[in-house]
Amino acid sequence: MSFTHLHVSTAFSAHYGVSWPEELAAAAAADGATALACTDRDGLYGTVKHLKACMAAGLDAIVGVDLAVFDDDGDLRTQLGGRVVVLAHGHNNGAGYRALCRLISDAHARTTGKAQGAVPVAVTRAELASRTLDPETLQPVLTVLIGPDSDVGRAMGGRRYLRPRTLFKRWLDAMPPGTLAAEVVSQLSPPGEPLSTAHAVRMLKLAAEHGVPAVLSNAVRYVAEDGAATADVLDSARTLKSLPELSAAPLLQPNGQGWLKSAARMLELAKEIIHAAGYGTADLKRLLAQTEALADRCRMDPVADMGWKQPVVPEASVIGIAGDALAELTLRCEAGIGRRFPGISGQREQQMRTRLEHELRIIDSLGFASYFLTVAEVSRMILAMGVRAAARGSGASSLVNYLIDISQVNPLQHDLIFERFLSRDRATLPDIDIDVESAERHNVYRKIFERFGAERVTLMSMQNGYRARGAVRDAGLALGMDDGEVGEIAKQLWRFSARHFREALVEKPELKEFADRVEQRGFTENQQLDLLVDLTERLDRLPRHISMHPCGVILGDATLLDRTPVQPSGLGLPMSQFDKHDMDPMGMLKLDVLGVRMQSAMAFAVREVIRLHPSKAEVVAAGAHQAGPDGTGPDYIAEDGHIDLNAVPLDDEPTFELIRSTHTLGCFQIESPGQRELIGKMAPREFNDLIIDISLFRPGPMKSDMVRPFLEHRHGFAPEVYPHPDLKPVLKETHGVTVFHEQILKTFDVMTGCGLARADEFRRALGNDVLEAKVEEFFRKEARARNYSPEVVDKVWGTLKAFGSFGFCKAHGAAFAVPTYQSAWLKAHHPEAFLAGLWEHDPGMYPKRLLVAEARRLGIPILPLDINRSQAEYRVERVESGPDRGKLGIRLSLNGIFGLSAAELKRIVAGQPYDSLADLRARSRLSRPSIQRLAQLGAFDTLHRASGGAANRADLVQHLQKLQTRPHRKGVEVIEGQLALPLGDVELKNLKAVLPAPSMVDNVRAELDLMAVDVSEHLMTSHRPLLDRLGVTTADKLLGLRNGTEVLVAGVRVATQTPPMRGGRRVVFISVDDGTGCVDSVFFHEAQEQSGSLLFGTRLLLIRGTTRRTGPRGISISASMAWDLSRPETLPFPEAAPGAPAYPGPELPGPVPGPLDGISRNLAITGLGG
Repeated sequence: MSFTHLHVSTAFSAHYGVSWPEELAAAAAADGATALACTDRDGLYGTVKHLKACMAAGLDAIVGVDLAVFDDDGDLRTQLGGRVVVLAHGHNNGAGYRALCRLISDAHARTTGKAQGAVPVAVTRAELASRTLDPETLQPVLTVLIGPDSDVGRAMGGRRYLRPRTLFKRWLDAMPPGTLAAEVVSQLSPPGEPLSTAHAVRMLKLAAEHGVPAVLSNAVRYVAEDGAATADVLDSARTLKSLPELSAAPLLQPNGQGWLKSAARMLELAKEIIHAAGYGTADLKRLLAQTEALADRCRMDPVADMGWKQPVVPEASVIGIAGDALAELTLRCEAGIGRRFPGISGQREQQMRTRLEHELRIIDSLGFASYFLTVAEVSRMILAMGVRAAARGSGASSLVNYLIDISQVNPLQHDLIFERFLSRDRATLPDIDIDVESAERHNVYRKIFERFGAERVTLMSMQNGYRARGAVRDAGLALGMDDGEVGEIAKQLWRFSARHFREALVEKPELKEFADRVEQRGFTENQQLDLLVDLTERLDRLPRHISMHPCGVILGDATLLDRTPVQPSGLGLPMSQFDKHDMDPMGMLKLDVLGVRMQSAMAFAVREVIRLHPSKAEVVAAGAHQAGPDGTGPDYIAEDGHIDLNAVPLDDEPTFELIRSTHTLGCFQIESPGQRELIGKMAPREFNDLIIDISLFRPGPMKSDMVRPFLEHRHGFAPEVYPHPDLKPVLKETHGVTVFHEQILKTFDVMTGCGLARADEFRRALGNDVLEAKVEEFFRKEARARNYSPEVVDKVWGTLKAFGSFGFCKAHGAAFAVPTYQSAWLKAHHPEAFLAGLWEHDPGMYPKRLLVAEARRLGIPILPLDINRSQAEYRVERVESGPDRGKLGIRLSLNGIFGLSAAELKRIVAGQPYDSLADLRARSRLSRPSIQRLAQLGAFDTLHRASGGAANRADLVQHLQKLQTRPHRKGVEVIEGQLALPLGDVELKNLKAVLPAPSMVDNVRAELDLMAVDVSEHLMTSHRPLLDRLGVTTADKLLGLRNGTEVLVAGVRVATQTPPMRGGRRVVFISVDDGTGCVDSVFFHEAQEQSGSLLFGTRLLLIRGTTRRTGPRGISISASMAWDLSRPETLPFPEAAPGAPAYPGPELPGPVPGPLDGISRNLAITGLGG
């Protein structure tokens, strides 16, 4: 016999289910099952993966949910009446699935999307009943299983024997006929405990008494017995209790039997339950038959019931189009030709129109015209909001997107292939990516919802899985370990998967001490740590929680919410329970609206330029821009001084000079150590070089060893070599080296004649063990048929295999190169405004303090905090006095002060200027801690001096400590029971200078504590005497040294990267800032062994190594050892004698991770040649 499990939680039941849908489906199929259910808790999070896994395993999928129900008599905020399983009926044109989606959305409707104070995810009995019938046919489309975790099942363990019967009667009265079933579960717990055979018997008899069908289930949480231990840890994480606490409650699973049992075992369970009930063979057959009958009723037709791979696009009428959407799209493209290609004619026009007709035919055949028009409407809305935006990704390959102003990249100019974005043969749906200002992203989302309506739009979600640090913390919680001890262990786990924990103990030097403890080498026996490692590995990748995807917006027609359940996101807007992997199978078209801080930074910089220079002539003079033909300045600068960055010419020599200098900190995509090394070697001369650079800096080209030969060919150090003359047109622009996805497509097409659309499908198959073998067979056969030699075929296939699935799309590179160039242009021409924008929006991979150091390097004055001049934003100002008089400087922002509330900040700015501290206190109503912070940072220095005060910062801070939290009346303070003393100019003027004035070290300490930046002077300045004694070389002197020179360097850590390398062994890249610049160092395995945990836990580093020239303008350090500079007494140098200056304050905050930090597109490539 076969058996169908109707109650199965997958790993997507966060902190509850253990096994992946693929594991469960494979096990069920191996046992001979013909169907399998997925009933995740609170949603359909794993449903699409389950459906896909069932189809692959030859099973019918059953879809449901495990849902909480409010107690009818209780408070909707607190009282739950247990949980039930709800199964959707299939083969009814989607009526059951629609009802299930809407029911789950109902359950989440009262929640806020935030953990604190949230209403439970649950429905009332009435809401559940209202969804069980098809509103058109009034036939049942959902079945509710009343099981052991329902209010009925929970009551069975109590002493009130009639209580379960009363509760069951409530269900019968509330639910339409034919929508209820009793779930009978025995996990062989001791009698009297939940999930015992005795409980199963009572449920079976209760169903028989009321004429309700009973079905057999095992309430599955894991695929095999071994999963019980993992389930225990998840129970601990869900309840925030240790396993001993759960066991005492008792809240642990009673018997570890919740696995996907075979049909034979389920039959034995059924027999035991029937026997214990005193029933016979007929009752056994009835129980099994009713189980399979319900399973048959709930088998899903993926296409008819769930819309599998059936794309749905917004109705054309929603965007005001009454007629044919394709006709409208064609008209808009025609209108765009004159704007994008003024004066085009002849062969160029013919090529353009041929390409346009080709794209429109494909769009029409797929029915996507209204989708393109919808995205164009979104782009128009964003522009109307005054928000900077730029298309990104493969959508830049489309001429249609360029003509209707979705993209700013001309695909004809850069030879981009439309089939990389969309084709009839492509198995995946298109998604268009738009980068917007990060500060405006949420406003853009709200505008989209407002324009199209919540029934057609929802945000996309993402599943956040366990990584090493989170896993070890939850495993430690389960074991009841001390939080501090677990926290210290977690800090040492640097960027590796939880499943590799034990392997990392052997390989990573920084974990040696902990590894010794685990293996009990020289330590007291501690089996708990060994168990900690095992439990941590078990949690690897299991979903922890769902959150809003950083950019995905799903667009559909009015039936969208019949196809996906939604729940509130942290933003408060509806969010689909499906993630990006579910989009294509469910036919959902999405638009990626990604908030990019660099876009915000550039927009801010342009506004600062206009504020300072409100005319074209002033901007031209300030930025040293070339005059236009009429002598008044370039066309991209308007008369009011506004700069149109999208119109800036792409051949500006000062911009490329800046890029070649490698002083690109803050520049989009080219600021990481590896990128600075690459551009130093490459020396870009034109915009296309930036496209190549961005595309080279990816795992594929590195894995294929493409960077070194590209640089050798580019600079003429080695002759260009092509695998075959036919491929020279394909590879000419990259000197015979495969760099782009588009070159992969063209290579397939040239050597096999497969066409570009099919070639893209072949590219996608590379890296898939099964599909790649088929592609190789096709490629070799067709290439040989076209008379390519075996040697050529072998060589080309080696390149395709190594590169194709990991390379970079040229359209991506072209789209990324635009903001890369624009950011470098701003830094070259308006560095003060650009750096102010970077400080304000913090877009890069480095901490803000390094960008402050970059301003020092550029000679830009850093203007201190001033209560009357500092604003809520960083501002560019003309220096009014001192040696920098007349220069442009950057004024520090009040918003950068830790602990200053948004309300206080708003009141300070609204009340400026102030004529005294008493005036400030009375009108801004600052708290005592806030006013003390401002005093410590010198924000009152100018105001205090203006009032004639002689006291220094230390005296003022001490005086302010005596103030009460609130003034009693304007200008008067009560001081702890003493006489009332007014806080006016006279009193401050008479305040005596009693305490020593704060030293520069004291000021730096306060700045680091309260702003995480060192403004008064660089943090390393106080260490300079020691560093000079040690003979440390500063960053600005390194370039003058020969290759291979042994040096000591030192600085504040600003970036750490451990990218995957071609050789497989870990390499650690560390950048330190010493006040004169940035030093990039690379630690290979031997150096890691020597330096150990210092590589990840230490903020101030002294590094020994040898210089490595990486190009005419680039140099880095091949490190051999590192020491903690904050502990000079531990340095093995006689020069580091007692009396050396101590570390000037508390430990620095760690490097603030930016959007590029640790992501594969920023792989450091130090070590590849040079």
